[in-house]
Amino acid sequence: MKFFAKGLHWRFQLDDSSLLGVAKRFRQACFGILLAVLVVSYTVGFGTGLAADWPRFRGPHNNGVSEEADWNANWAVGGPPILWRSDIGTGYSSVVVAHGRLYTLGNEENVDTVYCLNAETGEEIWTHSYPCATDANEFEGGPTSTPTIKEGAVFTFSRSGDLFCFDAGSGEIRWQVNVPQVTSLRTPGWGFSGSPWVMDGLVIVNVGDAGVALSIEDGSVSWVSADKDSGYSSFVPFVQEGESLLLFGSARSYVCIEASTGVERWRQRWLTTFGCNATNPIVANGQVFLSSGYNRGSALLTFKEGEPVLVWKSKEFQNQLSSSVLLDGLVYGANGSVSDGATLACLRLRDGKVLWNAADERIGGLTAAGRYLITMSDEGRLAVFEPNEMSPGAVSQCKVFDEQCWTAPVLCNGRIYCRGALGALVCVDVRNPN
Repeated sequence: MKFFAKGLHWRFQLDDSSLLGVAKRFRQACFGILLAVLVVSYTVGFGTGLAADWPRFRGPHNNGVSEEADWNANWAVGGPPILWRSDIGTGYSSVVVAHGRLYTLGNEENVDTVYCLNAETGEEIWTHSYPCATDANEFEGGPTSTPTIKEGAVFTFSRSGDLFCFDAGSGEIRWQVNVPQVTSLRTPGWGFSGSPWVMDGLVIVNVGDAGVALSIEDGSVSWVSADKDSGYSSFVPFVQEGESLLLFGSARSYVCIEASTGVERWRQRWLTTFGCNATNPIVANGQVFLSSGYNRGSALLTFKEGEPVLVWKSKEFQNQLSSSVLLDGLVYGANGSVSDGATLACLRLRDGKVLWNAADERIGGLTAAGRYLITMSDEGRLAVFEPNEMSPGAVSQCKVFDEQCWTAPVLCNGRIYCRGALGALVCVDVRNPN
C-alpha cells in the first residue's frame, strides 16, 4: 500500500506497528506544513502589507487617496469617539500604519525619536532616539519626513540627513548612515524633508540635485547626484515607455530620473522663492500636475516623444507645503500661503480653472477616501467634505486639538490619525457600527 501526504511518499505493510509509525510521521509532517504556512504568512504580511495598510507617505498608491470605504463620514454632534491621545514631540512627520503598528517621528529638546505604537491603543512598542536639532526656522521645527515600511523594515530620514533602517518588529537598527556625510552633499536651508522611497533593493532619498540611492541591505551608496540644493518633496513613481521612473522636486526644477540608476530622463525648470519645491506632483493618465507656493502657481504637463510639454500654467492655485489630491478630473488642495491661511480649493485639471475657493475653510493638510475629502485645519479641526464642481460640500467636523497642523490626516482601518506640530497625536474612531 502507498500513502501520500503533501509531498511525503511511503510504502508500508498493513500492520499495527507500521500504522502507528505512519500516523506519527503524518502528524509531524502536518505540524511542519502548518508551521511553514504560519511563518510564510507572517513574513509575507510584514513584507507586503494588508490592503488597508498605509505603509508610506501619501499611502499605498502615493497619491493621498485611500481605497477604504467602510468608515463613518457622518458624525454626531461632538464628533466621533477619540480612542487615544499621545504626545510624540514637535514635528510634521505623518504616520504610517502596517499590521496593527503605527510609526512616526517627533523631536524634543534637540532629540529626534522614532516611535512604534500599537495603532489600536496608542501603547508604545518601541522607540529609538538620537541627537538632531529642532531647528525652528520660521516654523515649529522637528522632523518633516515620514517613515517608509517595506519588506519587514522601517526606514526613517531626519532633517540633518540621518537615514535609519530598523527591523519593523523589534526596532533593532539594521544600519544607519548620515547621507550628507558619506556623500559630501549639502543640506538645504530647512533640512531634508522628503520621505525615503524603497524599491528594487534600494532606498532613495531626496539629497543633492537629483537624489541618492543606498542599498537596503547595508546602507552602502549605490548612486549619487550632483552637489546642489535638494528640494523638499518626496518621490512619485510612475512608468513611462515601460521604464520605472521617479518624479520629485529639486530646489530649481521638478526632476524625472530612472529609479535603478539615477540617470536623469528630463526636468521641468520650476523656480520658487528660497528654492522651496515642497509638494508632490500628481502623475495620472500621461499627465503631470505641479504646484508650489511663493507666487509660483500650478501647471499641467503632458508628454511628446518622452519629453514634458506645457498644457497650461496659472498662478490662481498654489500649494505651498501640502500636496493636493486628484478625484474625477478635479484637483483639491490647500491654496495659498500657510502664513496667511491656505484655504480648501478646487481646480479643474484639464484647463487649470479654479472652480471654487472656500475662504472659510483654512486647511493644513488633506487626504481623500472614495468621494470624500478628510482635512485638518491649520488650528486642529478635523473635517469631512463631499465635494463637487460647485462647492466643498461640508459633511462633518470636530476639534481634535489646539495646535498648528500642516500634516495630512491618515485614514486606516476605520481610524483617522491626526498629528499636530507641537506633538499631539490623536486617533479618532470612524468605524461603522457592526
